[in-house]
Amino acid sequence: MTTAFTSFYLGDWHVSPVTNELSKDGNTIKIEAKVMDVLLFLSEHPDQLITREQLEQAVWKNTVVGYDALTGCIAKLRKTLGDSTQQPAYIETIPKKGYRLIATIKTDTTNGIQFTSPRPSSKISLTTLVIYLVLIISGIYALSSSTTKEQTENMPTTHTDIPSIVVLPFINIGNDSGKDYFSTGMTADITTALSKLSGLMVIAPASVQNVLSNNENYNHIANSLGVRYVLEGSVRHDDKYLRINISLIDASSNIYLWSEKYDRQLNSLFDVQDEITAQIINKLSIKLTQQEQRRTALRYTSNFEAYDDFLKARALYAHHTQEDNILARELYQQAILRDEKFARAYSSLALTYIAEHRYGWNTTSEDLLEKALQIATQGVALNNELPQAYWTLAYVYLFRHEYELAANAARHSIELEPNYADSYISLAVSKMHSGSAEEALNLVKKAMLLNPKFPAAYSSVLGQIYYFMGKYELAEAALNEAIERNNNLLTPHIFLTVVLLELNRTEEASWSATQIKTINTEFNLEKIDELLPLFNEEAIRKIKLYLQESGLH
Repeated sequence: MTTAFTSFYLGDWHVSPVTNELSKDGNTIKIEAKVMDVLLFLSEHPDQLITREQLEQAVWKNTVVGYDALTGCIAKLRKTLGDSTQQPAYIETIPKKGYRLIATIKTDTTNGIQFTSPRPSSKISLTTLVIYLVLIISGIYALSSSTTKEQTENMPTTHTDIPSIVVLPFINIGNDSGKDYFSTGMTADITTALSKLSGLMVIAPASVQNVLSNNENYNHIANSLGVRYVLEGSVRHDDKYLRINISLIDASSNIYLWSEKYDRQLNSLFDVQDEITAQIINKLSIKLTQQEQRRTALRYTSNFEAYDDFLKARALYAHHTQEDNILARELYQQAILRDEKFARAYSSLALTYIAEHRYGWNTTSEDLLEKALQIATQGVALNNELPQAYWTLAYVYLFRHEYELAANAARHSIELEPNYADSYISLAVSKMHSGSAEEALNLVKKAMLLNPKFPAAYSSVLGQIYYFMGKYELAEAALNEAIERNNNLLTPHIFLTVVLLELNRTEEASWSATQIKTINTEFNLEKIDELLPLFNEEAIRKIKLYLQESGLH
């Protein structure tokens, strides 16, 4: 086993951590300090699955970094080693999990020192001790060196001027796992209520799932997400009664700032949600504008049955399958029948038609985009203070190739909810397709700051932006990251194929193209227009031509 301060052989490569160099066949390549740190950590755990979180914690400690930092390091390592993601000889990617070093490691004995796995030792000579000390001091210096300019530019930073909070997933404490959708919905809606406040930074729920484990304390979770405060809770309900336990914790000191237990009738749920929001505003001394005071008083609906239908539908829609999309639509429609002014149900209903259009599930001649626009517009008309309604409208406009209208709707959503990460992504996509790639890049970074453990779609959008900027190596890294997070997404596979051709790596591009067909056996080039909201005919033509060169038809 190697240590962080010794030279060793990785396959045919000689690795010198002190000088940050890799040598082979008389050629020496110098790599960045952080790239070497990543290689060393993997080398210390050969043939073991190492998660992204483990690597980020080991190399960047408690710093909140963009995914570019680690993914960029892995990409640079592979390029230096001449490794391949499809047929790796050194570093294997384990989709959705992490990385594994699979190359043979041998100790370097040329300097007369045997570096082997730790074992009881006998006497150590003074010369050996001095060499050890020199190596350790040099290694510490290498480990403490700063990141490169490119990594720094791509690295989100945390806010220090306003309070920051994360809402941990509420626990369903009943015996019925079929009610998990309810506790999940409660988590999302309290997060949404807090996200409307400009004086509070709120981390998106999707980020939380990626940092939770059974043995992590509040301080570790908060540090991983770059926040100070943590809200945790549990919920239980039956046909008549509701019990909610809630706690607000200052994670920097593990002090409970506020705890409460609510035992109420089920139809008092909305009152409880309002009380929770009000208590957090009070405890964190958040000042509200007049508009925010009005928005926090608004409710999606006062009909509990409609709200329950909405939560069930949202859980089904998240599965992204044709069958569940239909079931979700029926529940959204049922929620609207119970409350015809339920704007959020209208907006979510519109999304089911976009999904049907995008994934080719439509079996009728109905104009799905027109139907989605009508419903989304109705949602905004019913409640023009609802950020999700404007986000949905922006999403619909993107697929209608109406980018300025999409940008306007996304901006309006952000004005209503400054912490709404997905709206920054929608605005980024609209800017990208309007030819403003640099502005789009900054918006994606903002979204990643608000949602540091972001979903695969964020990485996919980032990769597309880099592609249109002509930064193909960065695009490749981002798109590979999206695929690792969710291999079933078609968009990153499509753009990765195109990027690989731009890099003249035709064999890898052909392999990437086969993955598209594996995911969707019915895929054909004509579906590009439906699948991607591309911004002009030339972009569509070029992508189709590249995909055709890769063997797709």
